Amino acid sequence: MPGVIVLSDIESADNTDILQGTRLQTVPSGGFMTFELQSNESDASNYFTVSIQMPNGDTPLNGVRVPAGNADGELDERKKLMITLPIAQGGHTVLSVDETGTAILAWRVTYSPA
Repeated sequence: MPGVIVLSDIESADNTDILQGTRLQTVPSGGFMTFELQSNESDASNYFTVSIQMPNGDTPLNGVRVPAGNADGELDERKKLMITLPIAQGGHTVLSVDETGTAILAWRVTYSPA
């Protein structure tokens, strides 16, 4: 049985499939995925939006604006966008982000087996 998998990084441009080519490209077994995101800015001209498409086609987030935090690359527990979703084995979840302006996005995805 697979264990917990944690991925994280910084984005400074659009990325249409963050999980492509990672250990979470294909889910190893049923469980849960937690997505945490925070931008350094969220004003009229500098911000990120996020979309998540599940393997079955559901889109629990579609163009949702990511909240701003205090520092580049930091996830502030009080302000970040966080969602936990159930996931079946074998599928590919598409996590995509769209940048407007010059914002920087910190993200972390945690997979926990059921």
